[in-house]
Amino acid sequence: MFVQPAFAGQLLILDVSTHTSIPSTIYAGDLVAVNVNIDNLSGVGQAANDIHVSLQLNENDFEIIDVEENIDSIKAKGSKTVSVRFRVKEGTLPGVYKLPVSMDYFSGTDKLNQVDTIDLLITSCNTLNISEIDLSNFKPHINDSLVVTANIENNCSTAARDVEISLLPVTNTTIDPFIVAADSIKIGDILPGEEQKARFNLQITNKVDTQTYVFSIDANCDSCKTASNSFSFQVLGRPELVFSNIEYSVENALGNDSQIMQGSLFTFSVQLDNIGEEKAKAVSISVDFDEAIVGTSKSFLGNIDPDDSGAAIFNLSTAFDANPGETPGTITVNYIDELGVEQSFTENYPLYINAAPPTSPIVWIFLLILIIVVLALVYFIIKFVFRQLALRKAQSR
Repeated sequence: MFVQPAFAGQLLILDVSTHTSIPSTIYAGDLVAVNVNIDNLSGVGQAANDIHVSLQLNENDFEIIDVEENIDSIKAKGSKTVSVRFRVKEGTLPGVYKLPVSMDYFSGTDKLNQVDTIDLLITSCNTLNISEIDLSNFKPHINDSLVVTANIENNCSTAARDVEISLLPVTNTTIDPFIVAADSIKIGDILPGEEQKARFNLQITNKVDTQTYVFSIDANCDSCKTASNSFSFQVLGRPELVFSNIEYSVENALGNDSQIMQGSLFTFSVQLDNIGEEKAKAVSISVDFDEAIVGTSKSFLGNIDPDDSGAAIFNLSTAFDANPGETPGTITVNYIDELGVEQSFTENYPLYINAAPPTSPIVWIFLLILIIVVLALVYFIIKFVFRQLALRKAQSR
């Protein structure tokens, strides 16, 4: 700190003791407020009166806003704070600037001028700006590839040297089980006012859990502070339904219960397994075998969780006059996926209808005998009824 020497008979009693600045770290282009503490060091009780304080600035480097202030008096051993404001011009070189603080005041009847200095550090702009982080998909699926792009801007007045951009995990301690070709990219130099793009390709393996993940992009350069910007995305799985079993069973079959004949009643069952990572919602199964086979055609299974299954059973029958041979059939599965979108898939499943065997003569003979027996029973019943009626009529006379 420099103090101007006093002239003969004069004793300088003021002192710039401390000063603070807002912001504490100053860059070119900043608006700065400096608070200067002025102490009265008089050892004989002399007050300083009518004090005029001004900060002397080089207008090539600084823009003056309010750099003067008046103080009525500072008593001996007292202290007052003066606040000044100015702007550091764009292009001002970094370094330590010694700024003169001029103080005009009266000590008794003597008018004195005293000049102290304060040090002001202008810091070089040494932080890059990470902006516009873009993701190819904010809800990627397992086994997808996610592209992350970020703009790296140099808003400083000096070039950023040896710029390196890194992709870092936040949710996990390591990038695993994600796979990335390179988790750091060397860009080189970025000139003032310019920007560069950093691009990372993140492979989402089947070992990644379905949840939300947070990553960070860090930007470093020679003599730079690390700049960071975080982003997040949600990894989704997919429900994957597959047919695990399709079968049918003929009721009251004369022989093989897998042989469908004209006029057969049979049950048709379809089982689905969910081998995916997400729940399949509102699952339904429909069957269509044309007009030759009729019965229930749709079954609702509800939700099927991962590694779980669901089954539908249909009660069907073939027409007595159905044409023998292969009948085309379609099984349709509908469900709601992880994004709330309805999905469907089909499976062709034809059934073969066999002709009913011709009726045996023994069957016809049996039916004839059965008819004769029934008619005989009816005859005897009617005869018995009329006989009873005749007896009651005779008794009533």
